[in-house]
Amino acid sequence: MSGNPADDSSSFASLPIETQAAKEQALREFSEYPFTSDEVFQQGLIQVLLHSSPRPTSEEEKSEITLKTQLFYFNRQTEHNLTLEDVEGFPLATPDLPPAVDQSVELPETQAQDKSPRVLSFAELKDLIESGDTENIPHNKDIADQLNECVPSLSRAPVRQKPWEVAHSSAP
Repeated sequence: MSGNPADDSSSFASLPIETQAAKEQALREFSEYPFTSDEVFQQGLIQVLLHSSPRPTSEEEKSEITLKTQLFYFNRQTEHNLTLEDVEGFPLATPDLPPAVDQSVELPETQAQDKSPRVLSFAELKDLIESGDTENIPHNKDIADQLNECVPSLSRAPVRQKPWEVAHSSAP
């Protein structure tokens, strides 16, 4: 350890007094930031949780993703440069710093799951086709075995000229 704060940014105690005070102030601001009432953050969090790969299943995973998203958003909004280690090691941080994903966040996630069908494996798709349950296959359209009986529409585009007709009409 060289004593230079740039060399050891993860060690909170080794920072100079001014930098340590600034970091403590930033961490206080982070712990008091109104994430639950910030509409932009809530919409972003929903998107992050919906598009996480693999999708978080346990509350612990959701909590971790929420904390990382809060940290990213807070740093962008306030131009601070807090790290995950800073936030996790902050003594004044409350134990429930990453709020559990409340109903307002879970509701759109459930709706989005209903709208976007689950991706089927090849074996599941094969079983559905063999059993005749083709209505349960996502994005499957039932196409009739007949020709379209509607009257064809008239073409509005001009007839394209043949190459020799183009050459003949452009000559003087």
